[in-house]
Amino acid sequence: MAKSRTVKLLTKTTFIYLIFTFTTFLIVAWFLLGESNEFIRKELDMRYYMFEHRIENFIEKGKPLDRLPPLTVVTELSEKPDTSKFPIISDTMIYDATRDKEMMFRKKTTIINVQEKYYKLELPVPIDDYIRLKDDIFETLIPAFIILAVIIALFNFFISGYLFRPFNKILETMKTFKVGWTSELTRINTTTKEFKRMQETFHQMLERIEEDYQHLKEYTENMAHEIQTPLSIIRSKTENLISDESVMKKYSDTVKSIYDQTNHLSKLGHTLNLLTKIENREFTNTKNIKTKELIENHITAVSELVELKEMEINATLSESHTLLIDPYLFDIVVKNLVRNAITYGSNKEPIEIKTTEKTFEISNYGEILNFSADKLFERFYHTDHEKGAIGLGLAIVKKICELNNLKISYAYSEGKHIFKIK
Repeated sequence: MAKSRTVKLLTKTTFIYLIFTFTTFLIVAWFLLGESNEFIRKELDMRYYMFEHRIENFIEKGKPLDRLPPLTVVTELSEKPDTSKFPIISDTMIYDATRDKEMMFRKKTTIINVQEKYYKLELPVPIDDYIRLKDDIFETLIPAFIILAVIIALFNFFISGYLFRPFNKILETMKTFKVGWTSELTRINTTTKEFKRMQETFHQMLERIEEDYQHLKEYTENMAHEIQTPLSIIRSKTENLISDESVMKKYSDTVKSIYDQTNHLSKLGHTLNLLTKIENREFTNTKNIKTKELIENHITAVSELVELKEMEINATLSESHTLLIDPYLFDIVVKNLVRNAITYGSNKEPIEIKTTEKTFEISNYGEILNFSADKLFERFYHTDHEKGAIGLGLAIVKKICELNNLKISYAYSEGKHIFKIK
């Protein structure tokens, strides 16, 4: 499934606010358009009314019509016209001699009745100024929206660094939190109500986690410790039986099985306790370490076991290979990988350990896996009691790598099992 795309909350709110602002501007523009048209209509109706009234007075008093406004045309009709078609309103371009240019006019053609005579009036009124005013309004709205949008975006961009600083600090605290370190957490000062609520909820959750962790830790440690006593007694009694030849003649397989399973259970308790500590991030001595000397020390430590299996270890180690990890955890990684190679490697075939500047690789010859490689790092999946395995070694290696931002991979090539860490 494709990973869903995420967007910052502030970006979302800014985008929504800009859409809201743009919609508001459109509504305002539509309102202003209606108001502008209504204003122009009323202004023109008033002027038409004044012109018509003035013309009626001129005709009634017999005044010359040449004193009427320029471009006004009055035509006496010989018969009664069809008044249902009037008035007629139209926009037209007319040359204005006073301004020496063509201008937009709105002309009203109507019929008036004065002293039982009908007159056709053509009343053009210039509307250039009105149109220009309306255009200016709309030409101003668009730049105003663009300027406002830019200001909002810039304001949100710069103010987010200040307003969301406590939020980002709280997130960083959540990210770096480790179980058992609750007492070392510092509260972030903030006056934002939502951030305070989030922080309070986070700390309440941590208190419950810490309490559960301490109970589980005590239980695990107590079990791991207390179980060793009966196991030691069983092991001691079993060793006494092993030393008794008469018992071994009759029950050698049974006694040996008890002894092996007791050792296996003891080892399992220690390993599970170690895995719990690793998962709870109790190893905090993280530092950059040069791995060459540590690997060489471990090769020396297992040299006798390697010789007993008629194997050898070929090591090509780089001086520049370093890892950011707790040295104790790296020792566990090397120990488990080497033990795995010795346990499952083919006799008389070499184990190869190689490091470069950025990678650590260990390989051994052996038969191809009879199960999926995806199951290789699962706990207990490939337990082989005949070889003394408890099925946790590679699981521990995988967990240590995950907690230290390292990647471990497995491959089978040319008869070799290859583990690589980088």
